[in-house]
Amino acid sequence: MKINKKFGDSIDIFWVDACEVGGWLSKDEWMKVPEEVVCHTRGYFVGQNKEFVSVVHTIGAGEDNDVCGLIHIPIGNIKEIK
Repeated sequence: MKINKKFGDSIDIFWVDACEVGGWLSKDEWMKVPEEVVCHTRGYFVGQNKEFVSVVHTIGAGEDNDVCGLIHIPIGNIKEIK
């Protein structure tokens, strides 16, 4: 998946997250498949590789491109990009 964005472009990504069910579960309980947990991440595109799209919530105003709030979203989990 090639994302047609450059560093600092705004991006909205809808993606399926992993989920955990804590505590002891019976076989009937752990055999149930959970419903999708769809997340919506809105931020700024900072890059990608073959496995992840990288997004941040803040880019510094200086020339050194410092970022804050980095999240790497697995490409295989992405449902839609705007």
